[in-house]
Amino acid sequence: MSNWLQWLDDWRVKLLLLCALVALLVVIRLLRRARHWWRRRRPARLHPKLQAYGDPDERLVAERRKQAASILATSSTGNIPGYQITEQIEAVYVDGFRRPEEAIEGLKATAAMKGANALINVHHEHSTTGRHAAVGDAVIVRKLSDAKSASPPAESGEAKPDSKPHQE
Repeated sequence: MSNWLQWLDDWRVKLLLLCALVALLVVIRLLRRARHWWRRRRPARLHPKLQAYGDPDERLVAERRKQAASILATSSTGNIPGYQITEQIEAVYVDGFRRPEEAIEGLKATAAMKGANALINVHHEHSTTGRHAAVGDAVIVRKLSDAKSASPPAESGEAKPDSKPHQE
């Protein structure tokens, strides 16, 4: 062997090179983890053509919340305790939300825009793409206490003041 490679035959040199190689691998691994941690802290950068599919516009979210607030009640069944369903408007479906709460809020806002004040048969679904959808029936309801006060009084033996007396 040549003179300048003889130092590789010593076991201490081999151990030193092995330790240096392991240390280098550990440093590389730590640097990758630090880079990954740093990148996760930053907001995601989207391609300009995909910006429309990114984070929702705050004005639209505020409008959705305002519309959703006008819904009086929701139910996962076909009726709402304490309310009388007076009219069914139509079935409503929304899709593409990040969380189930946002999907229900979007469903409420859509129903309110169609003129409903309540939702029945509400449920949400989780798609394979990681997005959430919600479906329900938009209805108009009236509180039962309001319905009782608006109903005519019970029939009694006395004639009503606006009714005509019976002539024979």
